[in-house]
Amino acid sequence: MTNTKANLERLFVDIKKRELFNGTVLVAKKGEILYEGAFGDADLSTNRPLTSRSVFNLASVSKPITATAILLLVQEDKLSLDDPVQKWIPNLPYEGITIRHLLNHTSGLPDYLDLFEMYWDKAKIADNDDLLRYLIKYKPERLFAPNERVEYSNTGYILLAIIVERVTDMDFADFLQENIFKLLNMIHTQAIGVRKENIEIADYAYGYVYDVYAGEYVLADDFEESKMVTYLDGMLGDGGVQSTVRDLYLYERALSTGNLINDELLKEAYTPAVTETETPFKYGFGWILEDDKEKGQIIWHSGGWPGYATSLRRFIDRDIVVIALRNKEQDFDFEQQVLHAIEQAAFDEPYELAEEKPPLERAQVIPVDVLKRLVGDYALTEHPDLIIHVLLENNRLFIKMPGSMKLELHAKSEKKFFLRGLSIDVDFTAEDGKVLVKIIDGNEVQTAERQ
Repeated sequence: MTNTKANLERLFVDIKKRELFNGTVLVAKKGEILYEGAFGDADLSTNRPLTSRSVFNLASVSKPITATAILLLVQEDKLSLDDPVQKWIPNLPYEGITIRHLLNHTSGLPDYLDLFEMYWDKAKIADNDDLLRYLIKYKPERLFAPNERVEYSNTGYILLAIIVERVTDMDFADFLQENIFKLLNMIHTQAIGVRKENIEIADYAYGYVYDVYAGEYVLADDFEESKMVTYLDGMLGDGGVQSTVRDLYLYERALSTGNLINDELLKEAYTPAVTETETPFKYGFGWILEDDKEKGQIIWHSGGWPGYATSLRRFIDRDIVVIALRNKEQDFDFEQQVLHAIEQAAFDEPYELAEEKPPLERAQVIPVDVLKRLVGDYALTEHPDLIIHVLLENNRLFIKMPGSMKLELHAKSEKKFFLRGLSIDVDFTAEDGKVLVKIIDGNEVQTAERQ
């Protein structure tokens, strides 16, 4: 354990010296915290530094907490995993969906981000009740029948929060506070829309994105592509929990020691959904599930929201926990290298760090008439039934991949684009009279032809 601690210390001295990560990290093994530290700024306008107690928006790392709330109610026989959702939300216009389907992303419900971008008054801040109202009013088409496959759905987790409220007659945030956060002494944690409630949180880590046109970091609220952080700030369940690395560790310990959820329910929570078609990833109740030959069972979740990237990784067989919260956007692939190095050090394995942090890309402004020529529907070569949509809205070019939210394309040139922060290039070419789009993610290339 002493060697592990020393290895981690050396790694984090290097990370801090070279400014490779802006955030907080906690690493623990067998109930002992081996490292807890902070790197970089919490507030760029005042140069206030992060501390190990800085509070971050957890983004989708909130989902395990929402799932835990449901499991607590199951444990108390207040609801069943196989209850129809319509038992608790009778006016939901989708039949055949159970609480289990919501938990493991097999409901087939479409994600709500596009729905609110299309219809919502952006001068207002939406909340969970607004989502339910919009599902009833617009009834966006479901993506597939329940349990056909796994497809990540933020919508499902907001419905879980609503169900908690219907079952308990408590606000979702209050239920979490009384039954999880207060119980576990998570004193720096709450579920709240910071903008919606117009509150200030002590030692708060503000989320910064990189403005690819100005070439500088700005608050996510101030960049056109990420302004949904304001008008969707009232949503809870899929995200919205504000917390620290230490509080997340208290939560993880309560789960791992069986002090919160009983072993039988935890076993079910850590069992992947069995669906009609093969799934791209294994998901239980609020957790992504992996089995690694060397490291054993990994139960984890990550989160991403403009300005924030969060990760809670639990190596069950080795009783190792790695928690990382970031609040300043950087190259995705590079960030994954840093997180992998931390993980390797926690396992006393050799690790590598790149010589330097790659600069974030700048974008060019391309004439609108040039962008218009790229608009269209593109069928994937390997799966012609799957369509990539390229759209022009308010003179900005977007791409919508199957099963994904719409993302803005930023130009390197008139035919070469990139997705901000994701290390993915999108190139448009003409071959044999056909217009093609190529999605380039490292060594993986997907090609689609315009219809």
